[in-house]
Amino acid sequence: MSPFCSHCQEVGALGRRGFLTFGGALAAGLATDFACAAPAEPFDAPLDEQAEWGDSPVVLTQGTNLAIALSPDGRTLAMDLQGLLWALPREGGPARRLTGYLHDVARPDWSPDGTTLVFQSYRDGSFQLWTVGADGRGLRQLTRGEADCREPRWSPDGREIAFATDRDGRYAVHALDVASGRTRVLADTGGQDAEPVWSPDGVRVAFASSGRILSVGVLGEAVSGVRVEAEGPGASAPAWSPDGRLSWRSVAGTPRDIRESRLVVAGIPVTDVAEDVFPLPAVWLSKDELLYTADGGIHHWRRDQGRVGRVPFAATVRVTANRPAARRRRDFDSAAPRRVRGISFPVLSPDAGRVAFTALGQLWVLTVGDPHPSRLTSDTSAKLGPAWSPDGRSLVYACDRGGSMQLWRLDVTGGEARQLTFADKPLKQAAWSPDGRTIACASEDGWLCLVDPDSGVLRRVARQTVWSGRPSWSPDGSRLALAAVRPLSARYRESFTAILVVHLATGAMRYQLPAPGTSLDVRNVNGPLWSADGRHFIYTLGGTPWRSPIEADGTLRGAPEPLGDDTADALSQSGDGKHLLYLSNGTLRLRDLVSGTTRDVPFGLRWQVARPEGVTVVHAGRLWDGVADTWRTDVDVVIHGHRIAVVEPHRAHRPGVRWIDASSQTVMPGLVDMHTHREMGIQFGAREPRLFLAYGITTTRGLSDNAYLALENKESVDSGRRVGPRHFGTGEALDGARVFYDGMHPVRDASQLVREFERARALDYDLLKTYVRLPLDLQARAVRIAQRLGVPITSHYLFPAVAFGAPGHEHMGGTSRFGYSRTGSMLGVGYQDVVAIAGASRSFRVPTIFGLEGLLGDTPDEVLADPRVQVLMPPDERAPLERAARGGPSRPVRMVVNQVKTILAQQAAGVTIVCGSDFPIVAPGLSLHLNLRAMVKHGMRPVDALRTATANAGRVLGHDVGTLVRGQLADLVCVDGNPLEDIGDASRVRRVMVGGVDHTVADLVAPFGALSPTPAVARTARPLAADEPWWHDPHWVAQVREGCCLPMV
Repeated sequence: MSPFCSHCQEVGALGRRGFLTFGGALAAGLATDFACAAPAEPFDAPLDEQAEWGDSPVVLTQGTNLAIALSPDGRTLAMDLQGLLWALPREGGPARRLTGYLHDVARPDWSPDGTTLVFQSYRDGSFQLWTVGADGRGLRQLTRGEADCREPRWSPDGREIAFATDRDGRYAVHALDVASGRTRVLADTGGQDAEPVWSPDGVRVAFASSGRILSVGVLGEAVSGVRVEAEGPGASAPAWSPDGRLSWRSVAGTPRDIRESRLVVAGIPVTDVAEDVFPLPAVWLSKDELLYTADGGIHHWRRDQGRVGRVPFAATVRVTANRPAARRRRDFDSAAPRRVRGISFPVLSPDAGRVAFTALGQLWVLTVGDPHPSRLTSDTSAKLGPAWSPDGRSLVYACDRGGSMQLWRLDVTGGEARQLTFADKPLKQAAWSPDGRTIACASEDGWLCLVDPDSGVLRRVARQTVWSGRPSWSPDGSRLALAAVRPLSARYRESFTAILVVHLATGAMRYQLPAPGTSLDVRNVNGPLWSADGRHFIYTLGGTPWRSPIEADGTLRGAPEPLGDDTADALSQSGDGKHLLYLSNGTLRLRDLVSGTTRDVPFGLRWQVARPEGVTVVHAGRLWDGVADTWRTDVDVVIHGHRIAVVEPHRAHRPGVRWIDASSQTVMPGLVDMHTHREMGIQFGAREPRLFLAYGITTTRGLSDNAYLALENKESVDSGRRVGPRHFGTGEALDGARVFYDGMHPVRDASQLVREFERARALDYDLLKTYVRLPLDLQARAVRIAQRLGVPITSHYLFPAVAFGAPGHEHMGGTSRFGYSRTGSMLGVGYQDVVAIAGASRSFRVPTIFGLEGLLGDTPDEVLADPRVQVLMPPDERAPLERAARGGPSRPVRMVVNQVKTILAQQAAGVTIVCGSDFPIVAPGLSLHLNLRAMVKHGMRPVDALRTATANAGRVLGHDVGTLVRGQLADLVCVDGNPLEDIGDASRVRRVMVGGVDHTVADLVAPFGALSPTPAVARTARPLAADEPWWHDPHWVAQVREGCCLPMV
């Protein structure tokens, strides 16, 4: 084993297996569900490294963001195509696979003697350097640990391998001595130094650094000064020519509007602006010619002729086209009472005798021992995150009853709730100080705030990067502890969730991991809790509760210890610290921390599906049923209760029915937004579900949300307690050891994966999502378990996920652990490999097109004069829409045009295209319509675009939505105009119906018409203090928030 990164390999005193040893109970619990199924191997059984996954071969003749390397003898090309390593003749031909489906290969390079290839692999959950023989034998791992090691390049003498790593908190260039395993630093400029390449004579190393190309001298062991080779911005992927010149790839534009990607040689662009040059190094053949990858292929360039040819290849992979259909179906028909499991953010009272929580849209208090809680509220506002006062007499919680999510205070012994704060930003995550004199909370823009519980006066005390967790007070009230993101570099956002301790008097901050290389589970309400005696932090790791001993100032001083083996969420403690409350797979559990015993808290709250009575008839002047290519005129949609009984020609005489007159409108299926994160958009409060409905969206699909908030939303809507679209949701996405969003679960091995699926089964997930750093062996296991649970599973990755049996994937090129996507180039193109793999696997794709704000300039009144925007959208969310609407007529965006071309190609290949928005980083409701308009503007028929948000979506969901035919749920929308002729008319909504209950747009907007959220206040970013970590830099924070957390279109 190389000593490099060895400091990252241990996981503290826990040990990797000790941290994640859960026994066989969970696997046995899952197996119970499959008792009638054919015998199957255990979920944690070893996977065959060289297995040929899939049942259908696919020949790939193009590649999306493929990389190449040429052997020293010039005869063989190594190629990274879709995460597999291939070899093919220099002149082209059939490609021979060298690595298996689980190695996740990228960036190959040849040893100078031509016998060995080095590459980066994500096989074990972090990027490490591996080698393999040119014949595919002798696979060997060179580096290990938690730090990422990327982009290896062999030195000309074969003694060292240069690579980039984030081991020291930012990317720097290191060199690995192949014989000894020792490493040395070649470049650490203070930027993000990466993609190293040796000069032909071995005396310099060039590298990319924060958009520039730099080089250093590396003669012998000495490293000389830095030289600027290209100023940038947007320069990457350097490569040396035999005569010492440099080539690189250069991009121009913005992240949502990349306008060109070109190959540059010695400062001169040598490719046409129309080309789509990939972000990977060129391969020099001589001082006058090179190979580079672009436009889906391998191209030959000569100095005197330009692009002169292409290297053809054919690589065969396998995908799974015959996979079991998802079997789980939601019951929208039974009137039987059901136990409430959507218990949101429960919190234990100081005396351990009561539990406050939200459920079914209201705030409740449960007396421990009495299963029947008391309802404290009865209005339609949003309520979230209650916190007890130290005397147990008051609750403070976030609520939008006054127009935006602010803190409200309620005396639980009686009396009216009153609004406590009137901040310019939504507030959340309240926690009362031990002396009762201060409330800590978080603002939506990342500030940690302190509030006077009587006057409501608020002051900001500290700011983090993105969503942090609920703060917990030290016993003396001098410090706060909370879960916060602790970035590892500015190059990639995936990081660890750490314990942040803030000293309130000085502002000093300290980030600590519970154990080396170990991340807290989530950053909402899973700790850390500062114990009442000041001796421990309590939190969850690997899905279960743990505690760490601490000093009085919150410094960790020992190894964590487990607090039982329950799956745990939403931790809270009693005032004396002797009792710990948490949710365990939908059940409230109370642990006595003195005796170590745990018991269930009796809970008897029930709900029933709400179904309207009688017959409703919608008289449609024009009807499109989601099935036919055209519309029918003068028809009736006859609805019995919540389902469609028949669609037939209009009959005026129908005694005893309730009529809805849409004789001057078009009636069509309710729209489905197939990609949302609704519980991340809590700043909208009760406006959010009304916004979706007001734009005709009657169904949403959630991809990674707090599981209990998502379940609470489903139960509230299905029971008729909340006005909103029906929701098909999941819980927190399953990610690797590094995470970014506050609701990602870091998963390290198969045992924890089984625990996550047991939780999914208990909480009735409708689907599952894995995220960008889950390694492929766990991805394969996740697909297998999901199939046996009978629920669909999805991710950002197409291949090899569809080889494992996944039914589809998200985005046109979403966040990737590689820094680039294998499903879409930076210019928005998915090439033949993407189209063929998706088509052969008969999968679905949810595009989520971005960069559409310019379309609002074509219809500015839709923003500037539409009450859905002007009334229902908060000021911060409305402002970017108004700027775009005032920007004048739209112009073509190259990325968008290319993405739609790819969508059309996949549609022709048999891929099921379904429409999604990616709310809340885009505007709710409106953004789905902009996706539809973009697809039509660039070539799709309106009827096909509408199907992506109706019939196709219903088919992927596997439920009775998306069409207006007999037996379907009565979800429909009435619009002015004819969307089959003008797709813009689909947003001209007048009425919307969900399950037979209809609403006019005016009714949806009315409750907020008299409420005015506090206007947003622009603030000047303060400079970074000398002792603050770099990730608190306001400019970097702004960049990160722009990419993940701020409203777009």
